[in-house]
Amino acid sequence: MRICLGLLLMVSVYMARADDQSASNQFPADSPNITYIGRWADLTVDNTKVKLAIASGGNFRFKFTGSNIKLSFLPFTVDSNTPEISYSIDNQAPVRIPLQNELAITGLDATAQHTMIVWVEGVACTLKVKRWTCKQGVGLRGVELATTGRLAAYPTGNTKKLLILGDSIGEGLLMLGGTVVRNFPQYANARLNFGNQLGTLLHADVWLHCFGGAAIGQNFFDIPPAPANYPFILQGCPHNDPAFDIVIIEDGHNDAGVPADRFIGNYKILIEKVRQANPHAVVFLFPPLKPYAKDKFELVRSVAEETKCVFIDNSTWKVEAPNINHPSVKGHTQIAEYLKPIIEPYLK
Repeated sequence: MRICLGLLLMVSVYMARADDQSASNQFPADSPNITYIGRWADLTVDNTKVKLAIASGGNFRFKFTGSNIKLSFLPFTVDSNTPEISYSIDNQAPVRIPLQNELAITGLDATAQHTMIVWVEGVACTLKVKRWTCKQGVGLRGVELATTGRLAAYPTGNTKKLLILGDSIGEGLLMLGGTVVRNFPQYANARLNFGNQLGTLLHADVWLHCFGGAAIGQNFFDIPPAPANYPFILQGCPHNDPAFDIVIIEDGHNDAGVPADRFIGNYKILIEKVRQANPHAVVFLFPPLKPYAKDKFELVRSVAEETKCVFIDNSTWKVEAPNINHPSVKGHTQIAEYLKPIIEPYLK
């Protein structure tokens, strides 16, 4: 009897250790080894911590070991046009897919340390879906690795940080086609929007706070004007930003018809809020590209002069914008290349 009891105890201890080992390879979304670039909200859903991005362009990254990996995402039921993501393992060409409940990858080299980057490509929806309130976006629940797998930090190595506040152009919508009505996630390519391309050129991490249809001086469906939506990642969730070196306000494209006094007043309020949060950042004002809101170009220049911001004169730029006046991938590359020599001196 004593031998049997001893065996039972040994088996119990072994099983407990196995359970502990398994548990140690399931990592929550808020693991310190997962690096989030961009505005990701901290939510609790079904007693599980979730990181959620409701705007395109952000990403997360980490290193790991083991022969397989599984990412668990927050499922979405509010719209049939689900968000899209891209992922890259070991710097291979990105693979783009519609968001799923789970993403499982197997057959990896179990002896190597791997890298993983996941980008939020597009969360644009038909206009009836209100991201601001329904939280349509990309949510990560956690990461699961093989039994012997380990998670490790994968820093970018960049020391500079850049924030872009903007609209559908900044968000990277309609880069691959589509229309105002058919503004679906698959037509976005936010991994290659001008902000992320600029970050690559400048060796800087980029945060994007951009919503298609957003304006300086008026609501767009349930998205309030930029001075009101800037402090929040989504309704009820305050943002948690790092200290930025550069802030680019790319907005105003949707302000046609907004009275000049309201536009100027709101713009000044936005700049004041940006500087309160980032007192050491250089603020750049990016006026609407042609043919948007033509009457706002000189207003943005006057605001820049009064508030001591850097005015970006884009009046002579030639940008390929074949998709309802939205830049294509090539157009976004052009914008990033125009901006690089303007921004770079301020990052020395």
